[in-house]
Amino acid sequence: MITTITFVRKQKALDRETFYERWCAHTRDWDLRDHPYISNRLIMLEEGAEFVGITENHWPNQEALTEAIAWYETEAGQAHWTDLEGFMDAANSPTSVVTHEVDVSANKGVEWIVRPESAE
Repeated sequence: MITTITFVRKQKALDRETFYERWCAHTRDWDLRDHPYISNRLIMLEEGAEFVGITENHWPNQEALTEAIAWYETEAGQAHWTDLEGFMDAANSPTSVVTHEVDVSANKGVEWIVRPESAE
C-alpha cells in the first residue's frame, strides 16, 4: 500500500463551508468513480492554519498511483482536474508520499504501519 498526503489550499473566492461541501462532493462523485481502488480521508484544519485541510489517500500499490498520475493527461482526467480546480488551489497544494509510519500508544508501544524497507 502507498499513502499520499496532500496539504490542501482552497480557491480564495470560496468560504470554508462552501469549499468543504465541494471537496466532499468531488471526492464522492469524481474520486469514487475515477479511482475506486483508493480510499480517501479528508481532514479540515482550524481556521487560520496555513492550509485549509489535508487529504490522505491510500493506493493499493505504486503502479496504481503511477497510472492515476498518467490518467490525468487523458480527456477524462482533464475533466476531473477541472472540477477539482473549481474549489481547490491545486497548484499550491503539495502532495508527498509517506515513506515511514508508526502508530504509537501506551498499550501497543510503537507499531509499524509502513516500514522504510516496505515503502514502494
